[in-house]
Amino acid sequence: KIAEAELHRETLRGTKQPTFESAIAFDRVSISYGDVEVLRDASLTIPSGRLTAIAGPSGSGKTTLADLVIGLYVPDAGQITVDGIPLEEIDGTSWRREIGYVPQETFLFNDTVMNNVTLGDPALSRDDAERALRLAGAWDFVSGLRAGIDSPAGERGLQLSGGQRQRIAIARALVHKPRLLILDEATTALDPATEAAICETLRGLADKVTILAISHQPAITEVADLIYRISDGTV
Repeated sequence: KIAEAELHRETLRGTKQPTFESAIAFDRVSISYGDVEVLRDASLTIPSGRLTAIAGPSGSGKTTLADLVIGLYVPDAGQITVDGIPLEEIDGTSWRREIGYVPQETFLFNDTVMNNVTLGDPALSRDDAERALRLAGAWDFVSGLRAGIDSPAGERGLQLSGGQRQRIAIARALVHKPRLLILDEATTALDPATEAAICETLRGLADKVTILAISHQPAITEVADLIYRISDGTV
């Protein structure tokens, strides 16, 4: 198994340091999984300092688009640029350090809120965690817990509500001060009122971090600056 993993080790060839002052641009990007075409001639722009939503039905290619932005996949055709520099020329490790990611399935450890935000990184302080929790709209409820930021989240975070768990997941993605925050169906499992509240929090974050929100729910599109819809592999 180790040898197989080594065989499939990712090779990152880019050397340029990333900037993200202007935009990420897709220029006629296509990608397929085997014989299944996922995106075809996709062209779009994700401007810095805005909240961009990618909407469309499940299986339409929204998550693949996010994976392309992160650099997990390489397009079969077309080009992705960041501030005009081809993504393949940018140092992939440095680029990913600029990205915070919130998945659909939030997993919290049976540990304190503090450690769930920082994941035990010794480089991150309590002030860093508090800042991230405030940005995520979580500080009011966290500071009201019996032990505050040192309160346990419980097994899989079950001592917290679904909305509270999701806000802590957003804080976890923000604690490293990324330039780009990607949310992949991050509000899908929430009730409408909680989803709307988190979307309003995201709206308030857009002047501090660029947001790319992947969702088939309408709530995120109501607060977005820019909306792209994917259908049958086209944007």
